[in-house]
Amino acid sequence: MSASLNNRLHKARQHLNNGDAAAALALCSEVLAKAPRNPEALMLRGIAGLMNQRPAEAAADFRQALAAMPGNGALLEYLGLALLTLGQFTEAEQVLQRACKLAGAPASAWMRLGLAQLHGGRAMDAVSALRQALQRAPGQPDCLLNLGQALAASGDRAAAAAQFEMLLRSVPGHPDALFNLGVLELEAGDLDAARRHFEAVLAQNQGHSDARVNLAVVLERQGDNETAAQQLEQALARAPAHPHAHGALGRRRLMQGRPAEARGHFEAALAALPGLPAALEGLGAVSRLQGRHAEAAHWYGLLLEQDPSDAAAWSQRADSLLQIGKLDEAATAAEHALALDPARAQAYAVLAQRRIVLGELGPAVELLEQGVARTNDAALLGLLTHQSRHVCDWTRWRRSWAQLAPRLAGDEDCGSPFTLLCEDVDARQLLDYTRRWAKRRFGAAVVPAPAPRRLEPGERLRIGYLSADFQEHPAAYLITEMLERHDRSRFEIFAYSYGPASSGLMRQRIVAAVDHFVDIAWETDDAAVARIRKDAIDILIDLKGYTVADRIEIMAQRPSPLQLTWLGYPGTTGTDFIDGIIADRQIIRPGEESSCSEQVLRMPHCYQPTDRRRVIAEPLTRQDYGLPDEALVFCCFNQTFKITPEVFSVWLRLLAAVPGSVLWLVDASRWATANLRAAAEAAGIDAQRLVFAPRRPLAEHLARYRVADLALDSYPYTSHTTASDALWCGCPLVALRGDTFPARVSASILIAAGMPDLIADSLAQYEQIILRLAGDRPALEDLRMRVRAARDQSPLFDTEAFTRDFERLLLDHHAAMADQRT
Repeated sequence: MSASLNNRLHKARQHLNNGDAAAALALCSEVLAKAPRNPEALMLRGIAGLMNQRPAEAAADFRQALAAMPGNGALLEYLGLALLTLGQFTEAEQVLQRACKLAGAPASAWMRLGLAQLHGGRAMDAVSALRQALQRAPGQPDCLLNLGQALAASGDRAAAAAQFEMLLRSVPGHPDALFNLGVLELEAGDLDAARRHFEAVLAQNQGHSDARVNLAVVLERQGDNETAAQQLEQALARAPAHPHAHGALGRRRLMQGRPAEARGHFEAALAALPGLPAALEGLGAVSRLQGRHAEAAHWYGLLLEQDPSDAAAWSQRADSLLQIGKLDEAATAAEHALALDPARAQAYAVLAQRRIVLGELGPAVELLEQGVARTNDAALLGLLTHQSRHVCDWTRWRRSWAQLAPRLAGDEDCGSPFTLLCEDVDARQLLDYTRRWAKRRFGAAVVPAPAPRRLEPGERLRIGYLSADFQEHPAAYLITEMLERHDRSRFEIFAYSYGPASSGLMRQRIVAAVDHFVDIAWETDDAAVARIRKDAIDILIDLKGYTVADRIEIMAQRPSPLQLTWLGYPGTTGTDFIDGIIADRQIIRPGEESSCSEQVLRMPHCYQPTDRRRVIAEPLTRQDYGLPDEALVFCCFNQTFKITPEVFSVWLRLLAAVPGSVLWLVDASRWATANLRAAAEAAGIDAQRLVFAPRRPLAEHLARYRVADLALDSYPYTSHTTASDALWCGCPLVALRGDTFPARVSASILIAAGMPDLIADSLAQYEQIILRLAGDRPALEDLRMRVRAARDQSPLFDTEAFTRDFERLLLDHHAAMADQRT
């Protein structure tokens, strides 16, 4: 090579030594234009490329140079460095191993080999390589630092800490050593020491975002959530795309009940660092909270692609799939979760819920009992308790309730408050538990309520009803005529439906009854909230409460200035975002307002409407129903979870006392039917005296009451729709009244029907009233005439008057709140 080209290469080296990569690059390009394969020029240009952060081009130059000098240790090391920078750790390791096999391989080659192995997930090999580096350069700071990190990755935290402390002795205040010690202490739970080290790093460099993020984690674990959030915000102010800061702040916002903000942070974290597990997990969690279960399943799927051993992710994905009806996929995911973690309670719940959806209640209960035995999870125990009621397995129910009841006062999630409505829980205890449960579900954040507007003369009040049950459902059977009778000159009615599509009669009537029927079944919660706000709803009324498939998260975002709960759930919601509960004086008596988190709004008669337009089919003969022609027929068509062993014992005594009488029940499942028959046999009653009615369309079902003699109430979850059904069809009902909302509904219905004499306040009185009527056929026939007369004479069945009373209640409440909040 000519002297001129050598001179250019000499100058290129000088420029590189001085940090002037651009000048070196220009000179190398001149040389390579004349000598394209010059290995030294290629190597120098590669070094300049590394300095200019162009590692791919640098690697190409180093490879060309190595073709001419395959045993050049420096070239091998530089190529290894370029591959490290590109994240190609396996190839980097192979190249650097070649470099280290050469005689006299420097400490830097061994150190870079260790880094390639560390980043490639081979921490123990990295430790060996880095020890080799330290033998060649004892005390070298980078070697000490990297060896400490490799030891930490291998799980030897004590040895890692010793390396970082050694580095601090040789280089006092070394920020990376301080930071790594803080990380080790954070992982070990030594929060005070970790905090000192992260603060020491920040004292040297306020812009060290990783230290600030970890300090925020420490502060959060120490309970200083506000300062933790401030630290994360400061980190993002200095490094707006910092993925871990976004991830941590997203988690914080999620805990605060601010899911929309949390989603923004998780999305920013993922944009900055694709595949970040914390961001994927966070997006899964926030999607579940927002009712976007298909999205949640997607995010957990991506998380599992990275780590198929994540039992929690399998479990969350399983539950998300269950929510969107993918039952088999949900079961597969739940089984994966249990294979990894046999104590994963949520996975047992998913498998059991799948069985329940498929109608396999017996196997569901068996699964739940297995899950409780493995996990001792309170929510699973709550589900087991309730499902044991559904199948009337009272031995299992007593056992599980005895375990669950003492846990209700603690901070555990013992399952939905709905499961407690048929248990021996007083109103105050139910409110306390429901408040804690709601806080866990919805977070502690309170979304400010917009001020109610004042109505101008002639302006209509805009009422929104939110439900999944605008179809063939007990709630629809009650409310439809009231919707049809709303005064359209004073009210504009919206029905927001998130239930399944239906072409049945009830759906048709409701769609025709309201001004706007809005199907939000496939909308996210955020989209539903936006729609309700756009519609400027004055009062939003939730008709579901904590029943199956509710979407109260919509209410939690405060889409309406005034929000009420009514009809679908007989109890308080325990929330701050539902303002009122619609009841009556019988259900929540004056002086009992403290049993609810909401303001109590009382209807003048029964809080429950009725539908006079329901069609009753022509009844069949008793023989067609499998009933004896002349015997007394008791009936209770309530769901089986409402039947308690105490009340069932009364029913069996009635059968024993009234010769030939039969008890007509709903055929809910083969497991419930078998258990009820077994209980009868155990009490000495022929199981054939229990007659089970299969499910039939509403009109055919109502006709059954025409051939029954006396309807019997359940307790403490009394008859609701079934009570008004019985009376509407002319069948008397004997009710048992208690001290909670669900225990008083049937009594309220009877009082509104003008029949308070059919209400008992104890089991003994309940049994006496029924026996008296059963033994006096003329009195029973007179009673049936009173019941038939009540259809046209009592407030219970005056739907027009009920509607006007209901509208007056809404107008008065709106006016009072508009005055109070403005």
